[in-house]
Amino acid sequence: MTHKLIHTPDYLLVVDNSEIKEGDWCLDDCNVEFKVIEKGHAGLLRSTGVTFVEAACKKIISHLPLSNSPILEGVNLLPPLEQEDDVERLIKIEQEASYKQGKGTISWYEQEKRKEYYNKAKEKFKYTEEDMKRIYEKGYSSGRNELSSRESDEVKYSFIQSLLQPKMPVGFECETITMNKGYTDEKDYPYQECEIPKTTTNSQGQIVWVGKYIY
Repeated sequence: MTHKLIHTPDYLLVVDNSEIKEGDWCLDDCNVEFKVIEKGHAGLLRSTGVTFVEAACKKIISHLPLSNSPILEGVNLLPPLEQEDDVERLIKIEQEASYKQGKGTISWYEQEKRKEYYNKAKEKFKYTEEDMKRIYEKGYSSGRNELSSRESDEVKYSFIQSLLQPKMPVGFECETITMNKGYTDEKDYPYQECEIPKTTTNSQGQIVWVGKYIY
């Protein structure tokens, strides 16, 4: 089951169109997160001192706090972001693209160069953009044929900027389990199978979805 991730300054969010009830956390069409304290008439939802139009809101069903933001109480968590496999994942993507373009595979030496300079680059709290420019000019291009010294400064430095930014996923592929869902309508079968997210419990007793991020 694949879910699109919504990025806000404070969270990565998964939302859906399920029924909104009092106590649910929601996201409005301006990417404002809020908790419903009252569900009123005429399709209105009320948070602390603010009223939202229900039709413009979606229920938050899973989330990951960013920048030390608080956990949304009662909402399942997404697992921590995967950082350690980034460079391996990028090399694999590049290998596949190179093979499809008939350029052959990337040599062991070039792979090691990518790992060396990538790992230096992602230490964003240690290296500034100016440091990155010097790192690049001193030899990063020796491991990346497509970013040779003949490339324009705009191309080189836009790549440097991309390395300085944290890698953020665009989706989450959630593992699922099959459950039986009961129906009261006699016209339906008494039970019908449905898929629900597979979860685990972390050391703090919080429910966390099981799966992997999509970049």
